[in-house]
Amino acid sequence: MNVLLIGGNGFIGSHLTDILLKNKHEVRIFDYSFEKYREKIKEVDYRISSLNNLSDLSEALINIDIVYHLASSSLPRTSNIDTTIDINENLLPTLKLLDLMSKLNVKRIVYFSSGGAVYGTSNHSPTNENNCLRPISSYGIIKLTIENYLKLYEKMFGIQALIIRPSNPYGPRQSHLISHGVINTFLTRIKENSEIIVYGNGSAIKDYIYITDLVEACYMLSLVRNSGVYNIGYGEGTSINDIIKIIAQITKSTPQIVYKEFKEFDVQKIILDITHLKSSINWTPKVSLIEGIQKQWNWISSGSERK
Repeated sequence: MNVLLIGGNGFIGSHLTDILLKNKHEVRIFDYSFEKYREKIKEVDYRISSLNNLSDLSEALINIDIVYHLASSSLPRTSNIDTTIDINENLLPTLKLLDLMSKLNVKRIVYFSSGGAVYGTSNHSPTNENNCLRPISSYGIIKLTIENYLKLYEKMFGIQALIIRPSNPYGPRQSHLISHGVINTFLTRIKENSEIIVYGNGSAIKDYIYITDLVEACYMLSLVRNSGVYNIGYGEGTSINDIIKIIAQITKSTPQIVYKEFKEFDVQKIILDITHLKSSINWTPKVSLIEGIQKQWNWISSGSERK
């Protein structure tokens, strides 16, 4: 199978590349830069360009069987600052991608949406794919809008869209900026002997999934399902304060914690119901939170994140 990974040199994309190569697929990556934490892989066909370069994107789609779309230039923390940027850099390029796919007869796409931002403040816990969708950030609104356009293009042009709503992934090759994941950020701050900043009182509960579990579930699902919406998570919630306790235990440290004002864009409780996923594939997450944080600490302690 010939696969195009849009945003394939990022955190999730790099691990998805690993599992695709392991299973003997032909991998082409379209991204604006190369991977940050490792050298180029000789088996990968790299296309370094922008999603707004339609000529390069069109060439990258030639002879492709399935597209994995992971690219996003915004985050919940920043998306509300200028909503037009979110539209111009995420929504419109995705629509142009879908137009090109229809013209070039590329009929399958796997889209990475959000397992938190599209739901917003849910009244259901755990939250399944059919619960009320009430995003509270431009990031979530755009993700949900793209989901709806994917369904439209499926009806209009037969482009089959598998929509993934992942929980909070963590693991090697993740940025240590807090908006990219608290686990990696907190561990990096511990290594630097710096204070940990918590927005709110630390009671926010999220669902955390180790990166290899996420990409395994995504890959397995893409083998048996061409379309539909699926949560992928661990299926359990953990508070920020409990994350800090686990980190203190693993790193044998006493974290310096600074609590700051709660940010309105951040969903305070979201645990994903993964029943739909489990009924479709024979999969359960393998890496527990404690084991995963230990793995991440080993990676950070080795200095690999400092390339």
